[in-house]
Amino acid sequence: MAVEARFCYPFGHMANPTKPLPGAGQLIGDSWKLFTSTWNTSVKTSIYFLYAGLAMFAAAVLTKLNGGFSILEGIVGLAAGLFIIWVTIRLYMTMLNLEAGKQPMAPGVESKTAWALYFPYIFVVLLVGLATLAGFVLIIIPGIYLAVAFAFSQVILVDQGIRGTQALAASRALVKGRWWASLWRLLAGGVVFGLLIAIVVGVLVAIATALVGTEAMSAANPDPVIAGAMNLLQYASQAAFMPLFLGFTVKVYRALQKTR
Repeated sequence: MAVEARFCYPFGHMANPTKPLPGAGQLIGDSWKLFTSTWNTSVKTSIYFLYAGLAMFAAAVLTKLNGGFSILEGIVGLAAGLFIIWVTIRLYMTMLNLEAGKQPMAPGVESKTAWALYFPYIFVVLLVGLATLAGFVLIIIPGIYLAVAFAFSQVILVDQGIRGTQALAASRALVKGRWWASLWRLLAGGVVFGLLIAIVVGVLVAIATALVGTEAMSAANPDPVIAGAMNLLQYASQAAFMPLFLGFTVKVYRALQKTR
């Protein structure tokens, strides 16, 4: 009886995976095509990032007019952070459908589904964060390993409805045997798209600096309106480019599924 030999490497990498994963360049290119070809649709969801930024900017303006509103500014900031979680869940659902060649859910249905996943999503994020932090506290290498192994926990929750520690286990099983390949693809996409966003934001910040002056931008206690404008710029960038980042995560996730 023939016996299949398999040679194992660190982090569970095997010499003969079931199927080869698409290369990092192909995944980056496919993600860019998905982003550019569906942006008019995905931005209908990601635009909510901008709304959060506008709310924070309005609170900053009120604080400028009356320092007593600084408490309101903190409350709005907290609410915006919680709101962004809901938007992120919706955007994951949107990109999963668009990547599959489908139209997104009806807004009302998508919103209701996102709220149903809201607390399970937060719980998964906390579990991933705690596990990764524990790995970094022990030794840096286990932290890196867990960060990659659990990288798809959130998208698995949104896509398959798998919750809690089972979502983490499903992500780890998906990456098993292809840890290095997953790390390289996630790292390559993060660097390429991160540089793109850094260039765009850098240009916008340079323009803002030219308008208000270097001293105002670099002050230890910046003007509330300037700080609010910078927050608005950050959220506007997320509204424009978050479909690209989540779309890339979805592309890598689907590639791992199809080649398992």
